[in-house]
Amino acid sequence: MADSARVEEKMIEARDIEGARKGGRLGGKQRKFLIGGLIIVATVGYLIYAAARGSTAYYMTIGELAGQGSSARSVRVVGNVIGESILWEPRDLRLQFEITDGSGRLPVIYNGARPDMFRDEAEVVVEGKLSPDGTFEARTMLLKCPSKYEQAQ
Repeated sequence: MADSARVEEKMIEARDIEGARKGGRLGGKQRKFLIGGLIIVATVGYLIYAAARGSTAYYMTIGELAGQGSSARSVRVVGNVIGESILWEPRDLRLQFEITDGSGRLPVIYNGARPDMFRDEAEVVVEGKLSPDGTFEARTMLLKCPSKYEQAQ
């Protein structure tokens, strides 16, 4: 009986040594799971980075934009509409106007529906690019709420 106990003890010891060896390394299924997880994390990280990079636009004054010149980078410019410069072509949904912020004037072309609140001296935020001829080609246009909607102080 003593011999069978020793044999059993040696078998357990050999099994523990083999388990310790395997415990230090990843099995095939664990390795595939880890690699798949890393690929998913890297893909999600890249998509977040690409989305954030594509949606950024810098605010500039008209003077800063004129000094910089045309660029492929999308920027935002805030200014007040100059009433006599408004040219609306409803057939083509094309709106041409100029804005000013005190540092200069900027001609703007916007293709899209004319906002209801668009009028002389309306404060507008345009986002787009400055073309080589000095015209700002707006992709988006937002009008700020007029002061009559602000609370009295």
